[in-house]
Amino acid sequence: MSFRKAIRISVLVTLLLLALFIYFISGYPGWVEANYSTGFFPKLAAVLRLMLGKLPISLGDLIYSVVVVSVVWNISQFIVRLFHPKDSWGKKLSPLLTAGLILLFVYVYFYLFWGLNYYRKGIEHQLGLQNGAFKKEELISLNQYLVEQVNHRKEICLQKKDTVMNTGRMFQAAQEGYKELEKQYSFLRYRNKSIKASLFGKLGNYVGFQGYYNPFTGEAQINTRIPNFVQPFVTCHEMAHQIGYASESEANFVGFLAATHSPDTLMQYSAYLDIFLYSIGNLRAVDSVASKAIAKQLNEGVKRDIRTEREFALKHRTFLQNWTDAFYDFYLRQNSQRKGIASYNEVTGWLIAYRKKQ
Repeated sequence: MSFRKAIRISVLVTLLLLALFIYFISGYPGWVEANYSTGFFPKLAAVLRLMLGKLPISLGDLIYSVVVVSVVWNISQFIVRLFHPKDSWGKKLSPLLTAGLILLFVYVYFYLFWGLNYYRKGIEHQLGLQNGAFKKEELISLNQYLVEQVNHRKEICLQKKDTVMNTGRMFQAAQEGYKELEKQYSFLRYRNKSIKASLFGKLGNYVGFQGYYNPFTGEAQINTRIPNFVQPFVTCHEMAHQIGYASESEANFVGFLAATHSPDTLMQYSAYLDIFLYSIGNLRAVDSVASKAIAKQLNEGVKRDIRTEREFALKHRTFLQNWTDAFYDFYLRQNSQRKGIASYNEVTGWLIAYRKKQ
């Protein structure tokens, strides 16, 4: 056996053992919460952000590109070699095995460096909340509260003629929100800012992402090509992923708490608007009359922003987004989010539970 082949087998066996460990440990949320999500991961993530946060570009996006190109190249090489009659099967299969090894490495790296957070106890355990069934009256009350808050912030912004945030101000305001929130909940500590504009923002408009967390590098990636008033809350949402909240509904909830603790009114407005849209959608599903009555109370400026966001989404809607939505829905369901993409809407339940406790 050649040295190179021995190394490949050793790497493969190591990755398979780590994959089995991940599968086994994911069934113990108490252990994950105590030892990974509040033990190992926060230290790892803080180091990654410290090391890479000041880089002017997204290293994570570059790594994504290299991985995709490497896998596609090796698969194409396998297909080409299939039609070479003189090549042995060992030579034919070699590129396919390399692609598989790369994907296995990505899988193990992803879960060890972040993905195990899908299997933690999370914010429900930390705040003593229970996100379950709620009464229609509670949903109406929440929507009424949110419409008042979003109108108030919009009026302040319009009076100040302050309706656009540049990325520097946005990222700073998000960090200030987390600093204020930490005073109330120490476990929501965020240090070493690493937030960057995605290199794939234009593509993201057509495949449907507003932001994402990069587990390779600990960077939060924001699509700065979407409407400006949407970006501040997306930033806080991705920062919640950075501190270990993998669940989309929990990231929405933690991001909302951070954004509304920020002293920047535009940051607050973005959060209240985004959460209002989730909440009014939930109300519309159970009482369309009540939802229409509350929606009529919206400030005209808020209504314009909602129309702008919807028109933007419709303008960029393509078949690609249908594919990515289906893939992401499947991905979330495989990672303990039983409602898939619809789990984003569960932030409404967190807010109702939080208001009841407060």
